Amino acid sequence: IFQKPIKIVHQAAQDALVVNGFDIKKLESNYIEGFRPHKIGLIVGSGGETVGVWLDELEPSKTRVKVDTARSVLGIAGQKNWDNEVMEEISKSLIR
Repeated sequence: IFQKPIKIVHQAAQDALVVNGFDIKKLESNYIEGFRPHKIGLIVGSGGETVGVWLDELEPSKTRVKVDTARSVLGIAGQKNWDNEVMEEISKSLIR
């Protein structure tokens, strides 16, 4: 939960996805979705993850954020969970 208006948190979440290498695929008032393009690795390609960020305005200056990484069955061995990285970037952005 961030002590910031949803509009500010929304922009921070969008920026956090881009900083972590995601292309924005859906941009709604309470939901942002990013997709990380596949990259070819030595054994298994990385990328292919989709991250959803849900925003819930609790009060005019209080916003709850939930981040969830979905990985595809194809290439799951090379994929990672981005929840912490995206949340940390949102936090850093809102502290600045």
